[in-house]
Amino acid sequence: MTFGDRLRKLRKQHHMTQEQVAKSLNIVRSTYAYYETGKTRPDFNTVVRLAQLYNVTTDYLLDANSKVSQNDNQAADNYNSSTKKNLVNQWHLRESEQKLIIAYRYLDKNMQKEFLEKIEKAAAQLYEGRKR
Repeated sequence: MTFGDRLRKLRKQHHMTQEQVAKSLNIVRSTYAYYETGKTRPDFNTVVRLAQLYNVTTDYLLDANSKVSQNDNQAADNYNSSTKKNLVNQWHLRESEQKLIIAYRYLDKNMQKEFLEKIEKAAAQLYEGRKR
C-alpha cells in the first residue's frame, strides 16, 4: 500500500472529504489530492499533522514497518480505537520529537550514526552539568 493509499483509506475511515482534510491542514484541496495520488509528498510538518489528524503513527503513514509480516499488519489493523488511544496516551511524542524522528529516518546509516553520537554527547554534557 502506498502513502497515498494509506491517506485515502484513513480519510474514508474518518468519513472526511479531501476538502475537510485540506481545511484542517490549512492547505488547498488540490495539494491534499496530490498527496493521495502520489504526485507530491508532504513536508515533515504536514506528515506529523496528518498522523495526529488520523490518530495514527508517522511510521504507519510512511510505511516505516514495511518489513513487518502480513499477519502483523492484519493484527495492527484489528486494534480497536480505545487500544489505539491508550497507546497514543502512553507513548505520546511532542510534535518536535516526531519531526526529529521523521528527519532522522531520511538520513543514511552513516549520518544517523553521526547524529546519534552528537546528540548523545550533548545530552551527556547537560546531564553532567546538572549533577554538579
